[in-house]
Amino acid sequence: MSAGIKQIAADLSLGRSTVAFALSGQGRISNQTRQRVLEHARRIGYVPNRNAQRIRSSKTGVIGLVVPDVVLSPYVEVVQHLFQRVEAKGNELRIALTEFNYDLEDRACRSMLASRVDGLIVKIGYGRWEDVPQHHYLRRAVSENMPVVLYSNPIEGSGLPYMKHPNLASARLVVRHLVGLGHRRIAALMPGVRPFGGAYQAWIAAIREELVVLGASSGSVELEIIALPEGSAGLEGPRGTFPEYVNQNHPQYALPTGRQLFRQAMQLPKPPTALMAYSDPVAIGAICEAQKAGIRLGRDVAIAGSAQMPASFFSPVSLTTVDRRPRLYAEKLLELLDGQMDEKQRAGAMAVDEIEPLLVIGESTVGG
Repeated sequence: MSAGIKQIAADLSLGRSTVAFALSGQGRISNQTRQRVLEHARRIGYVPNRNAQRIRSSKTGVIGLVVPDVVLSPYVEVVQHLFQRVEAKGNELRIALTEFNYDLEDRACRSMLASRVDGLIVKIGYGRWEDVPQHHYLRRAVSENMPVVLYSNPIEGSGLPYMKHPNLASARLVVRHLVGLGHRRIAALMPGVRPFGGAYQAWIAAIREELVVLGASSGSVELEIIALPEGSAGLEGPRGTFPEYVNQNHPQYALPTGRQLFRQAMQLPKPPTALMAYSDPVAIGAICEAQKAGIRLGRDVAIAGSAQMPASFFSPVSLTTVDRRPRLYAEKLLELLDGQMDEKQRAGAMAVDEIEPLLVIGESTVGG
């Protein structure tokens, strides 16, 4: 036993096992004795030896989280809520950042295995299990029956549970709102160059599908895709983050991107009456450019984002966007992980969960 427990036992003339039970919340001892021990432990600055506790227990009380970053996008809010929920249960959240780098993803999973985490929430770049290298430590984690939940994107063929990313549902909400306001010429502002990657293609496809669904009641709606000119998306952001991610989320790059995309849209032979941006910072850039040109937001042109994040609240006018409910998203991630930890639920089909995002209507689409 630790010297701390010995000292408390000697100070209070109690047995070491009694002190240990009081500190751990276990054993049959009176509440009076338990409170007496806890108050004395606080008074002398006793700190439990968690490593020793973990050696004696089959669980570590640590949850591992592997994500690309905690600066851009809504990651920061989801991570904050995960931290709060895990800590509220008396456990720890250990975070590894991978910066969209395959080697860092592998090292992060290895580090979590070495730390003996009880479960792992991970977002990595592989879309198919067959593409994950045989030596990858995520494969090792799965083979050792570590509970694993995928953050936002599935890995096809892995059988691992995952939380659906609300990106596509967000796009459908926004286009439904714009069509409902009577807009028939809509432009999608894409902060990348053609040809688009899978995420951009899926987002555009979701918009087109929603327009088909709305077609019977909305009449003809024209959709124009506005992309950056070739060679303009070669910016490298902090720590080598890949360009499209920087152009859509980092204010230093996203605001100029939004300004440029707005100018391109307004130069079309038939300018759109509504713009929907792939990210909120891009939408804010477009709003700034519209204001510079003396265009009235929500009257001359409507501009909407699609993912509310801390930067969204710095828009010059209140922004129409989508609340992706990061608190609920974090809760559902942990629920999926808890289900993986329950041996009775480990067998069977891959578990999938999702949230219903909420439309937030601002002046940028409805005016003052």
